[in-house]
Amino acid sequence: MRAITVLTCALVVTSACRKAPPAADPEFSDALTYLFTSFESEPANLAFAMRNLEKQVYLGMDVDADKEQDRALQPEFLKEKDVKNLEHPNGRDIANALPVAVAGASIHNVDDHMALQLEVDHRPWEPGSPNDYERSFIEGDDCWGSRDCTELRTDNHLTKENLLMTVEYTFFKDFRWVDMNLPAPSDVPDGEEAVNDGKERWAYVGRSWTPKSFEGDSGKAWIHQSFTIEIWIPRDGEGFVRKKGSKNVDDGEWEGDSTGGGVLRMLSLWTESEFKGINVSDDMVVGTVRKGIEDNFIAADAYLSEL
Repeated sequence: MRAITVLTCALVVTSACRKAPPAADPEFSDALTYLFTSFESEPANLAFAMRNLEKQVYLGMDVDADKEQDRALQPEFLKEKDVKNLEHPNGRDIANALPVAVAGASIHNVDDHMALQLEVDHRPWEPGSPNDYERSFIEGDDCWGSRDCTELRTDNHLTKENLLMTVEYTFFKDFRWVDMNLPAPSDVPDGEEAVNDGKERWAYVGRSWTPKSFEGDSGKAWIHQSFTIEIWIPRDGEGFVRKKGSKNVDDGEWEGDSTGGGVLRMLSLWTESEFKGINVSDDMVVGTVRKGIEDNFIAADAYLSEL
């Protein structure tokens, strides 16, 4: 009983700084869901989806802001049709998976970040799993890093540790290289492969999902379902660049675009968790997840800076 009381007090203290972010505008949410559901589609369609989301991130978020609260949004909830092709827990309502998206700028390039995906031990840049985070490879680890193949499929085992839970679980995560300069799908003749005759612009995207529910060590916390979509896009001046008529959401005054240098990162997560014996609001869950994403961004940059 005392442990629960202490935890509840801690949650009250931290809840003020872990409120949910503002709701995303429909254009952002539509672009995000479209990328999530287009992950397995043809390269030209995937590149189109990436370009669309890149624009919406820059118009919807101040990606160069210091605080993650200023770089976070709550997109729309996923629907069952969006996850029908992914193994996930039977009987769980996808409407219970709370959404949050966080973006940020990294000084490191796409290939630097790519190299981290091919490591087995992810603890150095996953501070939320300091004692257990191991990746195994299903397909592509011998060719994805050199772009001799465009797909990497992984299986991940970790223990998530934060103020709300300690849960050991597994998830699948797939990655795809994307040439952002491929032509629009409408410009590719039926039955033909999309071809970029000019300069390539390589980015990559990752999508993850949990195949079942997982119970925490205490028997008082569960991760029932979790889905993510994540992007790494170069800020090389060849993507979305502001023009005179470019207008931010809600008349925001930020000025970030693809000319910033380094990499644009954005991760959106939809997660359903359950707690017994403590009162945890949805806003507190989303705020904790948002802070965890930001901590991972910071840790990855710190790790790459030390190499």
